Amino acid sequence: MKKIIVLTLLIILQGCGGSNSDGSSKSTYSSCKITKSEAILATDREKDLRQCWNAPGQGYESQGDALQWCERQVNNYISSNYIVGHSVTYAVESTYCPK
Repeated sequence: MKKIIVLTLLIILQGCGGSNSDGSSKSTYSSCKITKSEAILATDREKDLRQCWNAPGQGYESQGDALQWCERQVNNYISSNYIVGHSVTYAVESTYCPK
């Protein structure tokens, strides 16, 4: 009977926290990506939408911290790649960037 209870608890705990299929933690924000671009040129919009950054370490537990980090990544990208910036929308996710 003890084995069944322990096994049940392990299954429950894995479902609550655990990892995503890519190995990232379900309980942290692991990446930042541009989800929408208002660039004038289609090639620039396509380039923007391919941008994704993995969070340092194990990611951020706080969504606010993750969004601040993400905003810095996006602002650095825009200022490094464009003379005149444009609007983009970005999001943080619990999974890593696609390879």
